[in-house]
Amino acid sequence: MNFYRLSSLLNRVCGGRADQTLCARIAERFGTQCLFCRVAHRLIEPNHCMIELVNWRRRIARKGDQA
Repeated sequence: MNFYRLSSLLNRVCGGRADQTLCARIAERFGTQCLFCRVAHRLIEPNHCMIELVNWRRRIARKGDQA
C-alpha cells in the first residue's frame, strides 16, 4: 500500500471525504504551517501537504467542469 492510499484511508476513518487525502484535509483545516505539515515536509517531501491540497483542489475543479 503506497502512502497516498494510506493517507486516503486514514482520512476516511477520521470522517473525511473519499477523494481527499489526510494531508490535504489537515492543510485545508489548519494551514500548511501546522506541526503535522512540518513533519510531513521533513519526512515525506518538501511542501507535501501544500502539494496534496493543490492536487485535491484541481481534482475538485475538474469534476466541476465536467458536470
